[in-house]
Amino acid sequence: MAASCPRCGAALNMGAASCPSCGAPITSTTQPNNVIAALCYVGFAITGIIFLMVEPYNRDEYVRFHARQAIAFTVAWIAFSIVMGVFTAVLPGPLSHLFLLLTKLGDLALAILWAFLIYQAYVGNRFRVPVLADWADAVPF
Repeated sequence: MAASCPRCGAALNMGAASCPSCGAPITSTTQPNNVIAALCYVGFAITGIIFLMVEPYNRDEYVRFHARQAIAFTVAWIAFSIVMGVFTAVLPGPLSHLFLLLTKLGDLALAILWAFLIYQAYVGNRFRVPVLADWADAVPF
């Protein structure tokens, strides 16, 4: 039985956060794929890779999107940490301290974004991180 909007009765797409007809938010139940999509981010790239390989989630486009984006997000965070670590290590005194501060602020911002991505996947939204989502879409699997 297909889900329907509690306000207008229109048919809903699986994982929809709002009704396509009247725009009413859909909060009554969380679809199981929403929980799996949120879990893609919890273990960073590891859970993203797992859910890209495990049946039936590897056929669910919503879970696949979030799994690929979780992998791209993890790679970007690691790359950020490596680049900032190199700058912190090779620059002299005050510049090193500045880059250390920038690294800590960047890590805080990325942690907040990570928690936001988990929430967005859980409530059924396909929030696309600019650039990262495009990288994730380019992956052929």
